[in-house]
Amino acid sequence: MAYHTVEPFGSVRDDYRAGLISAAVANSSGNYKKALQPTDFIHIYQQPKQLSLIDRRKAQESQMALFKSLAGKTNG
Repeated sequence: MAYHTVEPFGSVRDDYRAGLISAAVANSSGNYKKALQPTDFIHIYQQPKQLSLIDRRKAQESQMALFKSLAGKTNG
């Protein structure tokens, strides 16, 4: 998982490569006033949401509370 965040692979990376080629071809035609980006050609691309430090801390605290509550429970 950690490697995938540094070097993405799989279908997501393939979609980006196809978008990169499409953007290069479209931009070389000169028919567009602004330069097109590879993400303009990827239909379901969404920019990853960047959480603030405070929001990340709140998410971590809620996850830890959940883990602690699960650790206190026993089966049966």
